[in-house]
Amino acid sequence: MSLLACSLFYLDASAQYTHTNDMEGRAVHEYNTITIQGSPYLHPDWATGAVTLSNGTVYQGINIMYDQVKDVIIFKTNNDQVKELIEPVQEFSISYINNNATVNKTFRKGYSGDDISPDTFLEVMADGKTTLLKRTSKKIFDRKGYNSATIEREVQESEDYYVATGNKLVKVKKTKNSLLAAMPEKSDFLETYIKANSLNLRNDNDMAKLVAYYNSL
Repeated sequence: MSLLACSLFYLDASAQYTHTNDMEGRAVHEYNTITIQGSPYLHPDWATGAVTLSNGTVYQGINIMYDQVKDVIIFKTNNDQVKELIEPVQEFSISYINNNATVNKTFRKGYSGDDISPDTFLEVMADGKTTLLKRTSKKIFDRKGYNSATIEREVQESEDYYVATGNKLVKVKKTKNSLLAAMPEKSDFLETYIKANSLNLRNDNDMAKLVAYYNSL
């Protein structure tokens, strides 16, 4: 059974709900996930989401999945059809359970620079006058073992990080020097904050804390 035919996550009847039949979509290319190692999606099951279109229209309380191979949103209509959203999206949020904990993420378009186009979804890790963003992209590779007729498919994931002022991006590494170079005006304060709080800038949460602190100065 394909992933998209799995049991669905249903919303509580009292939750705010949007008529997803009004959303413009097209048929979904379903992956044969039985033969794939790894998942092409951010989360392999349906999650609760809200989508803001470029024209300001907001769809809330909808069932979505985020395809990180194609960088598109998959949604389920009110009559249980599964579609790929084709309307211009400005931002979307997604909430799901992972390891018994609730995960909330927000993704946004509109940034450009350092190999990123305005149509690319970036995860917002810290928001404000300066924004920390993360790009997670996935690709599917086919490989055949030695003396084997069987083709194995594998999802490979890559991550890149950016600091944005306005809609302009600067690519950064998960190091102190790289992050301070992207925020040079307050580097002395940031260095003190890193030491005082024992931040590990290889850690996503600590990177976000540093940028949030920078925005508070």
